[in-house]
Amino acid sequence: MKKIVANFVITISIVGLMIAAILYFRENPLFELKWFSTNYLNTVMVYQLTTLVLSLVIVFVTALQTEFQSIRLLSIKRIDGVVIPEPWIGITEKNKDTWKKGGLNLTIIISFVMAVTIFFQVFQKGVIQTLTIVSFLQIILLALINSFVEEVTFRHTFASIVEYHKLNPNISKALSALIFGTVHYFGVPRGIPGVLLAGFLGWVLSKSIHETKGFFWAWLIHFIQDVIIMTALFLTLN
Repeated sequence: MKKIVANFVITISIVGLMIAAILYFRENPLFELKWFSTNYLNTVMVYQLTTLVLSLVIVFVTALQTEFQSIRLLSIKRIDGVVIPEPWIGITEKNKDTWKKGGLNLTIIISFVMAVTIFFQVFQKGVIQTLTIVSFLQIILLALINSFVEEVTFRHTFASIVEYHKLNPNISKALSALIFGTVHYFGVPRGIPGVLLAGFLGWVLSKSIHETKGFFWAWLIHFIQDVIIMTALFLTLN
């Protein structure tokens, strides 16, 4: 029990420090880049490179906590697994599916909801940029990094501790939903809609890791949401 408590204290502390770092480095870049066509893309790349390094430190610390068993949860080869019924969202014993099939459907639904939310929250500012193929490829790169960093921080950490100690997965699902939702109050999407959408997303992505024992769906679904968000921000910011 002492080891479990110690690991959760360490993990929550790490996540808290990472949140502080995320908030700080978003506003205070460590260095300047002029690789890309807009200030938005250059600033975001600096932030992404900085947090990527920190996320790798988190991966290492989590691995030490779990005798390196957590590394297997980073596998993107494990894409299947039985979806455990969740009657409160309509998943029952009768209509439950596997992640290989249900994951794709879930990706489409979540992405549609995200696109609608972003449309009403971001595009009201008006489009001031033209999206080129090069710019979109840059956004894809940034989204890949950001989704990896945030999945490592908000999902992989808690899921790894829960799996290592063979605890109830609802613990990490709840922590992920609560923390990920809360930090989005001032993020994108923002406000109460942002909290609810991010909280639900955090819960679902944590569920995917536990049920597939892998990172694929969590990273993919998060990546697509980041592409939607970053594309919208690129189009509306200098």
